Amino acid sequence: MKILFGMVGHESSTFASDIGDFKRWADAGWSVGEEIFGKFRNTPSDLGGMIKAAEEYGVQLIPAVAVMNAGPKLTKEAVEYVTGEFTRVAEERKGEYAGICLSLHGAGCAENTDDLEAYTLEKVREVVGPDMPITVSLDLHGNITPEMVGLSNGLFGCKQYPHVDMADAGYLAMKTLVRILRGEASPQTAVVQLPLMVDSLIGNTFSEPMKSFTDYVADYAAKHGLIDAAFFHGYNFTDVPSVGASVVVVAEQGAKEAAAEIAGHIWDMREQLKGECPMPDVAVDSALDALHKPGTGYVVIVEVSDNPGSGAPGNGTHLLREILNRNLAKTIFGFISDPEIALLAHKAGVGGVVSGLLGGKIDKISGDPIELHNARVCALSDGNATFVSPMMEGLPVCYGKTARLRVGNVEIIVTEFPDGGTMDDRPFLITGADVTQYDMIGLKGLNHFRAFFQSRAKAIVATDPPGSATCNLGHYNYQKIRRPIYPIDVGTTFSV
Repeated sequence: MKILFGMVGHESSTFASDIGDFKRWADAGWSVGEEIFGKFRNTPSDLGGMIKAAEEYGVQLIPAVAVMNAGPKLTKEAVEYVTGEFTRVAEERKGEYAGICLSLHGAGCAENTDDLEAYTLEKVREVVGPDMPITVSLDLHGNITPEMVGLSNGLFGCKQYPHVDMADAGYLAMKTLVRILRGEASPQTAVVQLPLMVDSLIGNTFSEPMKSFTDYVADYAAKHGLIDAAFFHGYNFTDVPSVGASVVVVAEQGAKEAAAEIAGHIWDMREQLKGECPMPDVAVDSALDALHKPGTGYVVIVEVSDNPGSGAPGNGTHLLREILNRNLAKTIFGFISDPEIALLAHKAGVGGVVSGLLGGKIDKISGDPIELHNARVCALSDGNATFVSPMMEGLPVCYGKTARLRVGNVEIIVTEFPDGGTMDDRPFLITGADVTQYDMIGLKGLNHFRAFFQSRAKAIVATDPPGSATCNLGHYNYQKIRRPIYPIDVGTTFSV
């Protein structure tokens, strides 16, 4: 038995001011054919889980293409190229494979579609027809649509945030597909879209309140013998009709009823799904307070509103400016993405100096540029590394030309590419910086960084200044989303 598989994923922010062409989409990696095995086998990724399941169940895989990233809305040309490359392989190998297993995301959109996942599945269906089994793994932050359900034979989301269980989602998608092809399963899939936007700040599933929601869904699935049940938090940083939380259930029977019951429970507890976050000055004060309390270790300050993993440019200056104004000793910021300054640093060389405008060059809302005057170049790197975060361990990453600069007491990691934000200590280490030697670390992220830093940091403080990925929903000028929706519309009601 042969199965065609691959990955076409993007988390798209319509509020970012730029546009995502193929180069921007693929700067986190573009894999074709057999190289997919070399990159993803034995990694904690969706494709790693799919490969593991196929090997355990004695299935031969036909690799197509693999790309996954976050960023601004995609161009039509980028989408047509990527989906075209996948369907080209599907057409060329047609007749060899019995089913398809796809890793998508759930929050992709482009100039020509508000639902990249359904669009991709439609293109695949044009090649293979309506009857071929197709299963899909998805990100917890997907905005799930009925069209995705109708075009597939099972949607399987990761459950944890940080996404340390992506391989589990891929494994279950592949396992279920194999069981369908062997006549051992005939699952039904149901989705319930809630009129609810979940505050991403409290999305960490390893702490309350979100841990209780995650545990409830897992317990419900086990108790009722479901193949899978997932609470998708949704992706708030895009203006499309499907924005919002949802519940997806895959089961042999009773999927609709189970999804409705789970969704009802989540709705009843919705007041717990709101959070608050201070501005940078208050956050730095809190970080200093935490630093002076008993105990050892560094304090992390995370700027959530410019998180590249949410599609923001990683070029914002609000938090960095506050840190520089304080001129705090043993402080490092890692990282800000600015190709111009990174290239200047490489031209200056180690020991040289760089002057110019740092950051603030893409989204004006993310802060004005910072004027550098003879910033010292401490170290340089080509930006190539391998993740050690439990979420992405073993996968390659490239930040492009990277430099560690010193301004007063503060050191700054400047990269050419934003590439998902700071997942672990690699952006620091490639420039020779050992994070354990610092008191305070500034970075851009939301929750994924916690997979590495939570157990190592003395304390973690978040700040949410203006930015294209702010968790302040009142900032966004939504035009397409479903209304009413909670908490924007406080009086929103819901019934299944």
